[in-house]
Amino acid sequence: MRGETIRKIVITIAVVAAFVVLCVLLSMRKVETFEDKYAGVDLTREVEGMERTGTYNGYLLSHDGFAEVPAGTEIAVDLFSYTSEGEGSVEKASDYILTETGSSVSWNVNIPEAGFYELYMEFLIPESRGVPAERTVYINDAIPFEDARNISFTRIWTDGGQKRVDNQGNEIRPTQVEVFDWQKAYFRDDRGYVVEPYRFWFEEGTNKLTLVADNEPMQIRSLILKGSDKDVTYEDYKKAFSGKEGSDAAKQFSAIIQGEDSTLRSESSLYAKYDRSSPTTSPNSVTNTVLNYVGGEAWRSNGQWIEWNFSVPEDGYYHIMVKGRQNYSRGAVSNRKVLIDGETPFRELEEVSFDFKNDWIYQDLADDSGTPYDIYLTKGDHTIRLEATLGGIGPILKDLENSTFRLNQIYRRILVYTGATPDQYRDYHIDTTYPEIMDAMQLESKRLYKVVDDMVAYSGQKADQIATAQTVAQQLERFCRKPQNITTEFTTFKDNITSLGTASLNMSDTKLDIDYIAVMGTDADVPRVQANPATSLVHELKSFAASFY
Repeated sequence: MRGETIRKIVITIAVVAAFVVLCVLLSMRKVETFEDKYAGVDLTREVEGMERTGTYNGYLLSHDGFAEVPAGTEIAVDLFSYTSEGEGSVEKASDYILTETGSSVSWNVNIPEAGFYELYMEFLIPESRGVPAERTVYINDAIPFEDARNISFTRIWTDGGQKRVDNQGNEIRPTQVEVFDWQKAYFRDDRGYVVEPYRFWFEEGTNKLTLVADNEPMQIRSLILKGSDKDVTYEDYKKAFSGKEGSDAAKQFSAIIQGEDSTLRSESSLYAKYDRSSPTTSPNSVTNTVLNYVGGEAWRSNGQWIEWNFSVPEDGYYHIMVKGRQNYSRGAVSNRKVLIDGETPFRELEEVSFDFKNDWIYQDLADDSGTPYDIYLTKGDHTIRLEATLGGIGPILKDLENSTFRLNQIYRRILVYTGATPDQYRDYHIDTTYPEIMDAMQLESKRLYKVVDDMVAYSGQKADQIATAQTVAQQLERFCRKPQNITTEFTTFKDNITSLGTASLNMSDTKLDIDYIAVMGTDADVPRVQANPATSLVHELKSFAASFY
């Protein structure tokens, strides 16, 4: 009996050990790549009848090889020398023009040197329906590319007073009110697929620039054509401030800016919220509603921003740390652009990434080695703004969107030939009747494999959403090997295309929570408390007890 017991124990230990070894081996296994599927293939090639026209990338390529306009070039548009038409009115004021919804206002702009220019505008959106303003750009009476339609410009919102506390000690957030103030912005892709500002081609000589007011009135105080500035790197930034040293007061300074104390935001839905799920959220209470963070589900789209005010005691270099949480999408990365006093100091702050984690992380604004950036601030008041951006995911999602478009083209071509419910027992000979469709399927399969690899390389893991692209790529491969499968899997093919479009939209979500932002001198730091099993257990017990009363 004793020997039998020992034998069972040994077997159990062996099974557990084998399981542990298997887990270790799986964790060490490299992420699968599909490079052999598309290596050496020209993925930019277009199949006749399946190409997508009017794209921004195609617009850039159509002027490829031309000399760049020197950085720093600026051409100011004479705002008051305009012509207008359309249903909406255009009115002059002392230092701006008001363009109502439905208006079309044009200017003749003299361009000394042909090339690409970025459009930069100072504007104010007056009281109306409370939604972003949209404008479409025409150059010489033509839309340069399809995405030049409905370019969006955000409004400004703030708290309509101080937060209130009820008789139970629960905090009540104030209502949101709109702020009517001047803003400055480049014309950009509001979806975030193109990270840098749009570049518009102007010929040498007189060009006609037109803005059509698709939505909401707008006051325009300045409109400038700029040469594409080369991004300032952190190294360039440090050189510009070399020789400047801060005082001891600056080096030892530290301040916490609570996320819920944001001053301005781009949408009324980005108000302060409360969190009881983590013991490290600051401030924390399991018995009362305490506003203690900002962001969440509402802070999900490219271009949405939240801004905070802060002060520093002396001129000098400072470090900035953000306590954030991205626990919304496993395998995804949430990115934010950092603006100090309305400007991004250097290129590296165009994209600060927050990886998936269930609890709060302390994200220093730092280089790849973890060394915090030295940011020079003058004595007094400043602002810091975090703006949602897709960053490096943007171009990948653009490729995915283009693939979805071409797949729909393929589907419609087959639909016309076979009908919505093809006869599964009939061979339609699609491979010989429409050889271009088979060519397009083969090429699109390779493009989708490349998209999967690009997304995995960016995020470090394969998310469920990008797996849809792999599923479609594999299905296209089956179709190319056995064309008769096209009709038997036609309905599934349609559903997969729909799922791919949905996955693309979901992957463009960039949700994030902000507990607080720390501004510190170069010799200072703030406590970085992490939850552990003990503190989490105590927190849950307190929450359970508080639920009774």
